[in-house]
Formats: sequence, structure tokens, C-alpha cells
Amino acid sequence: MSNPTGQKITPAYFPNLDALRFLAAFSVFVFHYFRDIRSFYPGIESNRLFDVLLVVADKGGLGVNFFFVLSGFLITYLILCEKQRTGHFSLRKFLIRRTLRIWPVYFVVVAIGFLLFPVLFDSYHTVHNPTLYLFFLANFDEIYHGANDSVNFLTAPWSVAVEEQFYLFWSLALFPLLKIKTFRLEYLILVLYLASFYFRWINLDNERVIYYHTFSVCQDILTGAFIGLSLFNGKRWISALTNLPKWSLVLIYLAGFLICLGKNKIFAGDLQVTERFVLSLFFGFIILDQSLGKNSVIKAGKFKLLNDAGKISYGFYMYHLIVMFVLCRLIETYLPTGYYLIPLYFLVSLAGTVLCAALSYKFMEAPLLKLKPKD
Repeated sequence: MSNPTGQKITPAYFPNLDALRFLAAFSVFVFHYFRDIRSFYPGIESNRLFDVLLVVADKGGLGVNFFFVLSGFLITYLILCEKQRTGHFSLRKFLIRRTLRIWPVYFVVVAIGFLLFPVLFDSYHTVHNPTLYLFFLANFDEIYHGANDSVNFLTAPWSVAVEEQFYLFWSLALFPLLKIKTFRLEYLILVLYLASFYFRWINLDNERVIYYHTFSVCQDILTGAFIGLSLFNGKRWISALTNLPKWSLVLIYLAGFLICLGKNKIFAGDLQVTERFVLSLFFGFIILDQSLGKNSVIKAGKFKLLNDAGKISYGFYMYHLIVMFVLCRLIETYLPTGYYLIPLYFLVSLAGTVLCAALSYKFMEAPLLKLKPKD
């Protein structure tokens, strides 16, 4: 498979995506923050203002969906660009790059959950299975044990496990298939889409399978992969979308955000089968508009703070629940209950998470990323 002759390849670096990464991670942070506030103050949902905020914050978990779409988009596009530029796709270099990016932070969190905290906290106990985490099967552990475990910070690795499964499958599949001149990647994506729709249909009554299983959530990744493929091939619809007038963009953003807010009612019953597919299209639109759009209303990357924060977004996502876990224990032990905890918990959680992520990036992630092989 190759880019059409003479077709200009878009640079591998896409502006504004770092900022979007942090916004997605922050939305997950806000989602978990409000969950903890509800545990501090049972019945606070009766407060009208809090109830309105909760409706918005409760959709913060969609930041994970966005990450999936972004991963599928970038990995697919970069693989195709490498094949077009060098004449082949290096499976070895790809796996080394992914390992250096994903494994260090992932295994730090796993070590904290299964080795460090059992020593530090006498009352600490988890029913999570460390073997599943070691082999990047944390999402399946969430299906089997997550509902019975109070150690919430061991939930975060589930999405990283899904991405690692995708990276392994996608690279092993494309490594031989891209050598076949007649191979059409869109057909593979279509087959996987149909398989995922069928899997979601037959598991509609199992909420945890629908939310965590790789075959269920892969629709997000497949949408990203399709967009990456379409961009690489210079499809006209990509050009049309990135040249939409501002008023059209405003309407699409408005419609998308309203769908996100009302997703629990819109995708009720049998329509739940289509939820991830529809939302992934909106997230794919955001990625294209922010990275390539000519008439974007605003670019997230214009905010330097968001761009800088994007570099630590992976650590921010992975560490935030650990920081919250420790703070909750400290609050329960040393601080009296009071509404002053609402802003205090937010600010200290945010500052603590940023600090952990920044230190992790500077002293562990960045040095290891320098070891990544070049094309």
C-alpha cells in the first residue's frame, strides 16, 4: 500500500495534539474528582449547582475514548508514512519505540499498586490480579475483579493495556500485510468494525464487558486508524472537512458536545451498540480540525501552558488516581469534614499530579525516549 504518486505527505508532527492530550487527561481527572467528592459528601447531588456540574463532569471519562481515537490515528498514519518513506515498516523499531514510551510509567503504577502500597498502608488490600497486569491484560482484570475492588488507582492502566494490545496486533498484522501490493487496509478495518459491532450486540447486557473489553472499545481505535489511512491517501473528504467554514465548525462542535452530554439517554437500549462509533467520529473530527483545519475557531495549541502540559499528559493520566488515593487517606485521617475540602482537594490533587507527572517525565520518561531508534 502506498500513497498516490506525487501526493504530498503531511508532516508526521501534528500541531495542537499535545494540548488535546492534556485536555483529555484533565477531563478524566475531573471525572474522578467529582466521584470522590460524592463519597465525601453523600447526598450532595441534591444541590442544584453540583448536580449541573456533575452532568458535565460525569462525561469526563470520554477522555479515554479520545485517547483511543488519537492512538489509532497516529500509529496508523506513522506506520504508513514509514513504509512510504523507507520502503518498509520496521516491526522491531516500532515495538522498541512503543515499549520505551508505554512500559516505564505503566510498570511504576503496577509496582506501586502491588508492591509498595501493601507495605505502606496496613489496611490496603486489592483483589486485582498482578499477573494480568504484567501481561497488559488489565482491562480483563477490570471485567473480572474491578467491581469488587476499592483500589481505584489500579483502574487507570486498563486503557493503556488496550492500547498496548492494539499496538501489538496492529504491528504484527501490518508488518506482513503491507508487503502485499494488493492489500487494502480499509477492508481490514471494515471487517474489524463489523466484528466489534457484533461483539457489542451480543454483550449488551454486560456493562463491564461493553466498557472494558478490547473487542468492544476497539471501535474508537479503528475510527482513528481509518482517519489516519484516509489522510495518508489524500482523500477528498479530509480536505473538505479541514476547509469547512467557521459557522459549520461551530455547529459540529455544538452538536458533538450535546451528544456527549446526552449520551446516556441517546444511546440507551439497543442503540448502545453504536455509542462508541458515533462518539469516535466526533473525536476524529476534533483531531483533524485542531491539527489540519484551515478555519478553526480556536486552536488548543495556542495556549502554551496546554502545549507544555501535553508533554506530561501520559504521566498525568496514570498518576492522578494514585495522588487522589493518598490524599483521601490523609483527609480521612487528619482533616475534619467540611465544604472547604471541595476546592482544597481539587487544588492539592491537581498540583500533586502535575508534580508527579513532571518529575516522572524529566527523570524517567524523557531520558528513555532519547533511546528510541530513528527511522
